[in-house]
Amino acid sequence: MDNDHHRLFAKALHAKLEHDPRFEVVGVASDGQEAVRLVAEVGPDIVLLDREQDAGTLSASRLISSRQRAPRVLILAGPDDEFGAVEAHDAGAAAFLRKPRSAADLLETLELATLLIQTAVPLDVPQND
Repeated sequence: MDNDHHRLFAKALHAKLEHDPRFEVVGVASDGQEAVRLVAEVGPDIVLLDREQDAGTLSASRLISSRQRAPRVLILAGPDDEFGAVEAHDAGAAAFLRKPRSAADLLETLELATLLIQTAVPLDVPQND
């Protein structure tokens, strides 16, 4: 995908999120560095990082995830990106998602991923049987 396509997708996603009562957009960053700065300023619950938009996604995810009271990081990657769930997890992401063709399709995926990570029990917490 070319850069114009990425910008159009990002704008379409932002417009969909802004008008969807399930989500509240508290900031939009153009790259990983700006995302890290915005997280410090606004303290969101969830951060969506687009791997296709910025090569610094993993670094940003590590920095954001290492914060005290860190938000959950979701990383989006394109269908042809060789980046995978293991790399996302190693960078502190709570979820890794392949980007669907449309922003509308992504909303349903985001809602499901958000619900799953909000209700997930961390793996390192012992369970009472």
